[in-house]
Amino acid sequence: MPNRPVPRPARTRVPDRELLTTAQVARLLGVKTQTVYAYVSRGQLSPTHRDGRRASYFAPEEVEALQRRSGSLGRGTGLAESVRTTITRLEGDRLAYRGRDATVLAETASVEEVAGLLWGGDEPVSVVVEEDALADVRAGLVALPEGARLVERLRLAVLLLTARDARRHDLDPSAVRERAGRLIATATAALLPREAWGSAYERSDQATRWTAVVGGDPRDASLVDLVRRALVLLTDHDMAASTTAVRVSASVRADLGSCLLAGLSAMDSPLHGSAGVRARLLLEAAVADPAGTLGRVLADPGQAAGFGHRVYRDSDPRAEQLLGRLRAGGLGELEGPTSLLEEGLWDRHGLFPNSDWALAVLTHRHALAGDASEAVFAGARLVGWVAHTLEEYAEEPLRFRLMGVYQGPRDPA
Repeated sequence: MPNRPVPRPARTRVPDRELLTTAQVARLLGVKTQTVYAYVSRGQLSPTHRDGRRASYFAPEEVEALQRRSGSLGRGTGLAESVRTTITRLEGDRLAYRGRDATVLAETASVEEVAGLLWGGDEPVSVVVEEDALADVRAGLVALPEGARLVERLRLAVLLLTARDARRHDLDPSAVRERAGRLIATATAALLPREAWGSAYERSDQATRWTAVVGGDPRDASLVDLVRRALVLLTDHDMAASTTAVRVSASVRADLGSCLLAGLSAMDSPLHGSAGVRARLLLEAAVADPAGTLGRVLADPGQAAGFGHRVYRDSDPRAEQLLGRLRAGGLGELEGPTSLLEEGLWDRHGLFPNSDWALAVLTHRHALAGDASEAVFAGARLVGWVAHTLEEYAEEPLRFRLMGVYQGPRDPA
């Protein structure tokens, strides 16, 4: 007997902005786009066309129903395997925040303006340092060993600020936004080197603060601009591992500081937040021995830290912009080694430079701290995580629930 289409209930009209493209459906289902077309031909999905375009669009509810029928949505465990979001869109080697191209925003937008865009406000976010809290946080940071990394200091700063906030459990969106601006500004200022304490840079914008934190000269306008671009371009990247940790915490209604700490903890890893540090080590090796380093990564592309990406196919738009600006300003001794690795890895393995490599080039070129890459990355993501926390607070709580498949010993029958 031939297969018959699975009957579906009549659908109400879905607003155009909520419809999914064929590429998005394929990504959600974990299949090729050709398979999506096969689902359509079998009557398992019904495409919609809009504004006279030939492209097909699909209702999210219908895609989720197909996921459930195929058993790919956790088999009734309550797991939110895919998360609807209005924050970031990743599609076709492009990155957009709230529908605005991130690379275009990075040309002129401040960190505060991007925060306003992502946190649901119409104006740039106020990032005012809490002077009374700042001294207490700096005193607390003294407990860390002298060689503590910047991200470790940042994590403790966020913890100390959260612990002293008597209203941290007030999850009203306006209260969370206000608290977020103060928390991020004060945590960043707490990391400033002692010589910058009490200076105008302490009370400046986030890009200037972070420039000083990672060992740069905040009076260098071109460097501050590069750091600003990096902070904007790295603000969010959809459901990365650390962002998922943030949303799981928000789902159980943890306070904002605890959500940010969840993200910082997941980020503090060689496969995520500190990947830029490994890329810088590769860059330093290439400067010392260009031909030898190229030969090593060509033979084993797994050692090419800072190249390739799971999401992007042909290029990382964040790296493209940062590297372009860096080259426009001149790379000096880095020009030869960087071009050698970038061209060699692309020609041999189809690997392109990603944002970790761009951060490595930026931090090396301007002689910033050895761990500056992961610090800038973490500082950027704090802004994006606030947006995800706010968005998750608006969802039904407790929606992330995995079900273990037991494979250990069993009691004898």
